[in-house]
Amino acid sequence: PPLAGRVPPGEALFEGGPVNPSQPVLLADFLDPDAAHLSVFGSIGFLIGEVPREAAAGLRRARIFAGCAGWDAGQLEAEMEQEAWILEPAREEDVFTDVPESLWARVLRRKGPEFDLLSRMPYDPTMN
Repeated sequence: PPLAGRVPPGEALFEGGPVNPSQPVLLADFLDPDAAHLSVFGSIGFLIGEVPREAAAGLRRARIFAGCAGWDAGQLEAEMEQEAWILEPAREEDVFTDVPESLWARVLRRKGPEFDLLSRMPYDPTMN
């Protein structure tokens, strides 16, 4: 409820996680990128925890997530070294897509034909 006025009426609450699922995280496009608690790229960044009311005036648009991801010290770096992640630079249209359920497939297709099969895999392979 404290963040309800920061997003358009009827906007979905996105599920982040698995860390702090009851802690809201606001992902936003900032007029002043320095106003973000954590910068992502360009004018995109996060407000975490208590968001001051005046912060809403500095947002072009925003999405609210319940929870965030988290890693132990060095865990993410080790996973990157093991090539356990598929990397692709984020784009602004990825962050605020109107069709978030197809984002994974769209980003994989953007990477080229070698990722095409993976982009068409069902969310739950047991349903195939």
